[in-house]
Amino acid sequence: MLQPVLDKRWSERRERASELTERWSFAAEVLHFYRALLDAQERAFDAALGDRPARDQIAAYAMERVLPSIIEASVASGPPGMTESVLTAFHESEFEPTIEAWLLGENLSAVERYLARASAGPVLEALSSTFDLGQKRDDHLCPQCGGPPQLSYFAPSEEDLVTAHRHLLCSRCAWTWKFPRLTCASCGQNESKELTIYGEIGTTQAELSENIIKARSSGTASKLPPAHFPHMRVDGCKTCSKFLLSLDLERDRRSVPVVDEIAAIPLSLYAAEHGLNKIVPNLMGF
Repeated sequence: MLQPVLDKRWSERRERASELTERWSFAAEVLHFYRALLDAQERAFDAALGDRPARDQIAAYAMERVLPSIIEASVASGPPGMTESVLTAFHESEFEPTIEAWLLGENLSAVERYLARASAGPVLEALSSTFDLGQKRDDHLCPQCGGPPQLSYFAPSEEDLVTAHRHLLCSRCAWTWKFPRLTCASCGQNESKELTIYGEIGTTQAELSENIIKARSSGTASKLPPAHFPHMRVDGCKTCSKFLLSLDLERDRRSVPVVDEIAAIPLSLYAAEHGLNKIVPNLMGF
């Protein structure tokens, strides 16, 4: 029997959302809403560990056991204008097929996608370690549930001379798996000339090294203003015009990738302005 005890992911997400709400005012409204959803999602996660619905029953389970509390939290804490759209979608849609469609990766309206993901996501997250796809999937899809990646991150290496591994995090079940560093997580392109990286000024490894050298030689610190996202960057691809956000956890060990990715709205908007589409919008639609 799976147990929900000693799982810190929900408290870590709450703490990080509160921390970033104080630090990044531009993301305060989104993070406040996201934090309100976490209580309902944690209850769904714990309940799924105990109930363990079969995979072909997940849509029905999420609709019956999780969706009502997601709607309640959305109406109570969602942004202005969301209440009507959420209630309209709920009353006009058949939600078990809608959640099933989300599980299959089919196109949905933004509100339908949000409700399906917010409801079924924590159930998948609780059960994904028990899934067996029974077939080989592309490396850029989750090996547990077949979902596309939401983000990538570089975990701190345990050995000084070993380069940190890159991991992808699933947009459906939050499972993580290793993935090549210089490869598009959408189409698999690995020609460096086709890959585009955007980061704030002063945050590339070369710039950081130069700053260290200048500081040593002149005795003065860099005059560059502090970056909002020193541990984050945009990884884009010219071939498929897709991107995702990547996090370097060595640079910010307090980072919680699923929370930081939601809060980094300016990076997602910058990538969109340069003709890139995120592989998958996050839970909050960015």
